[in-house]
Amino acid sequence: MSHMPQQSSPRFSVIVTTKNRIHYLQEALDSILAQDLPAAEVVIVDDGSDVAVADQLTGYDALPVRHVRHEASGGVSAARNAGARTATGNWVVFLDDDDWLSDDFLSQVSSCLQSALEPPVFIWSAKTNVHEGSGKRVPVPLESSTDGQPSQTSCWVSLMDVTCSGMTFNRTEFLESGGFDEQLSMTEDRDLIFRLLAENKSGIPCPSANLFFRIHDGPRLSNDGRQKVQAQSDLVVLERHQEFLAQQPALAERFIGRVAKRLWDAGYYGEAIEANRIQCRIAPGSVRARKRQLSWGLKRRFKPQTKLLS
Repeated sequence: MSHMPQQSSPRFSVIVTTKNRIHYLQEALDSILAQDLPAAEVVIVDDGSDVAVADQLTGYDALPVRHVRHEASGGVSAARNAGARTATGNWVVFLDDDDWLSDDFLSQVSSCLQSALEPPVFIWSAKTNVHEGSGKRVPVPLESSTDGQPSQTSCWVSLMDVTCSGMTFNRTEFLESGGFDEQLSMTEDRDLIFRLLAENKSGIPCPSANLFFRIHDGPRLSNDGRQKVQAQSDLVVLERHQEFLAQQPALAERFIGRVAKRLWDAGYYGEAIEANRIQCRIAPGSVRARKRQLSWGLKRRFKPQTKLLS
C-alpha cells in the first residue's frame, strides 16, 4: 500500500515590500495578523520611503516583524530579493503593500504543501480583484492541479492570471535560482516563473488560498515612461524565454498575446506585429493571433509608428 508522503511543517516568512504607502501597508499587516496559522515572521522591506516605515508603524507588537530599509529605492525586484535573503523561514510569501491575504491563506498553502505528491518549489494562489473606487470584487478562476501532481501543463496557463503578490516559494530554491532579475522593474514575475519551469522546477496552484488584489483608480500605466518600461521588459522576457515558450503553446498564446496587445495599445505597432508573428509561429492554431495579424497589418498602413523603444 502506498502512502502520501508527509512534508515537514512549513515556516512562512511573509515579505512585504512598501514605499510611501503606510495606509495600505497597515491593511496588509492586519491580514497577516489575522491568519489562523501564524506567520513565523514578517519581513518589511522599506524601499526608500520618505519617512522610515519602522518609525511610523504602531500596534503590531504581536507580529514578529523584521525591518529592511533601503535609503534609496532599488525597485521591487531588489526589494523582494533583499527580503528573501533576510528571511529565516523555509518558505517565503511575497505580498505587495496594497494587497492583502484571506484569513486562512497560510493554513491553506500549508495544507497544499503537505498533501503534494512531490515537494513543489513554488505555489500560486487564487486571486480576487478588488476595485478601489467601487469596492467591487471579482474572483479570478484558478484551475486546480490533477491529484496534487505538480507542474501540470494545464495549470500553468493560470499563472498568467496571477501576480507575484501572493506567491509562495521555497526559500532555498528561490535564492539558488537568483531570485528576481533586478534589471527588470516589470514582468519580473513572468521571467522568474518561466526560468523555474524551464529548469523543471515544480509548481502547483492552491485554489483554496486567496489573495485580494487591489486595482487602483485610473490606469496602472499612467504615462509614456511606464509604458516604455513595460514594453522593454516584455520584449526582454519574450526574447529570453522564447525557446521555452515554443514548447508550451498554450502558455505562449496567453503570455505573448498579452504582450502583443500591450505593445499595440502603447503605440509600438511594429514590435506588436512582430510579437504577434512569434505567437502565430508557436501557436499556429490561434485564431485570435491570426485575426490580429491581418487586422494590425492593414491598420499599420494608415497608422505609422511614432514611438521607438531604442
